[in-house]
Amino acid sequence: MLATLLMPGCIATRKWTRKEIAPIGPRITATETSIKENAERIDAVDRRAQQGITAATAAAAAADTKAGQGIQAAQAAQTTANTAQANAATANQGVARVDGRVGTLETKVNSLDTYTVAGQPQSVVFKLGSAELSDVAKMSLDGIAGQVSGQWSGWMLEIQGFTDSTGSESTNASLSQRRAENVLRYLVSKNVPLFRISIVGLGEANPVADNKTRQGREQNRRVEVRTLRSAAATSTN
Repeated sequence: MLATLLMPGCIATRKWTRKEIAPIGPRITATETSIKENAERIDAVDRRAQQGITAATAAAAAADTKAGQGIQAAQAAQTTANTAQANAATANQGVARVDGRVGTLETKVNSLDTYTVAGQPQSVVFKLGSAELSDVAKMSLDGIAGQVSGQWSGWMLEIQGFTDSTGSESTNASLSQRRAENVLRYLVSKNVPLFRISIVGLGEANPVADNKTRQGREQNRRVEVRTLRSAAATSTN
């Protein structure tokens, strides 16, 4: 009986509940849908944000790499510039040295034509048909060597060999050359620099005495040694 009495009330309650809840259901469904959509939008935004962060990080890393490469390139360029400057400085020093040498050479060349004979030529004489130096000749040459051997620059020796008129022209030319060469050898043995000596054999040319006399021919059988000095050396003495 009690169940029978309660049953209509329960049914009524359930109807009331459904009636009250029915309007709320769609709102709940809409809310859940909205929440789901918001969550999806948040996830999408988060993904885009993560993608942006990743892209920005990659771009920053690439920028750092390029900046590092730029710094390295700048350092390499600076090193190259420094090397070029050093090379240029070395080249300028080389040019300066060359200019100095050229100037010295020009001075020497310009002074070649300013050599003049210092004093009178000194002569040594020879026996007829001979190119052998006598003891007297060697003593004279010792005096010449002593005058110039201690001087380092500004002088030269000129050696000219001669004969008398006896003999043929070719014989006399050869004999005068041998006489000049023997004088050269002797002076070099006395420490006179070879490069400061010039020689020539002139045969019977330029006699200093008459070849018709015995005394004249003796004077013509000779080697003359001239000491030449530069104008610069003369002006400092």
